[in-house]
Amino acid sequence: ALFANTSSDSHVLDIKEELLANLNEKYDDLIASGKNETEAYALVISSIGDIDNLLKDMGQSPAYLPLEIEKNTQKRSVFISIGVALYILSIIPLIWFSQFSIPEYGLMSLILICAIASGFIAFGNSISKSKYTRVNNTFVEEYKEMVSINNEKNKLKGALSSSMWSLVVVLYFLLSFFTNWWHITWIIFLIGAFIQLVILYAFADHLEKKRLWHGILWVATVIVYFVVSFTINAWAWSWTIFLMAVAIEQIVRLFIIWKNAE
Repeated sequence: ALFANTSSDSHVLDIKEELLANLNEKYDDLIASGKNETEAYALVISSIGDIDNLLKDMGQSPAYLPLEIEKNTQKRSVFISIGVALYILSIIPLIWFSQFSIPEYGLMSLILICAIASGFIAFGNSISKSKYTRVNNTFVEEYKEMVSINNEKNKLKGALSSSMWSLVVVLYFLLSFFTNWWHITWIIFLIGAFIQLVILYAFADHLEKKRLWHGILWVATVIVYFVVSFTINAWAWSWTIFLMAVAIEQIVRLFIIWKNAE
């Protein structure tokens, strides 16, 4: 009856499932705290709020505070303006270095400035109008606030990722041109993948972190393997690094099991 006459769209069904799961969890917590079934049920129902309003508002803009909108709009405009200005100025080093017959330095400077400009624009676009401010302490308002916070995190995560990969590409070309070590500098992209996983880990919930740490460990292992192998030509024994990684993985697993058992 709680979700009677609601849409059967996939995003609405997802909201229904998440709300019901959270309501059941809250009910179980109340029972565990000593409430009887009738009291627990009444408290859960009274804390729900306006479900129809929640489902209607999904996909629409929530209520924002005008002052916050103005401040965040100004911040967004500043970052985007700086990014656009850097794009325009990026051609200047290319012209200057060309006058000294070293256009490759100008090209690398152009790429670097463009990467920084992309970072400013990406970060500016990640700034939304405002955080959602809940009207009351009902479950629906708490859920709306949680959705707003998650959206903010996803935007910031996207901005960090796009900026990081722009810098990775720039560093790859800079190091490759300056050192002429094209056979080695591709490892920078592995380092980029490692940083990407760290970014995802920083924004992940508890369950996602359990899954991501494996990837972080093994990407780091591959990076160390190639760096050691190339720098000291240790291909004959550097494969033992993977055995060390297996041992580290098992130690971390045992540590997690031990912490969960406490």
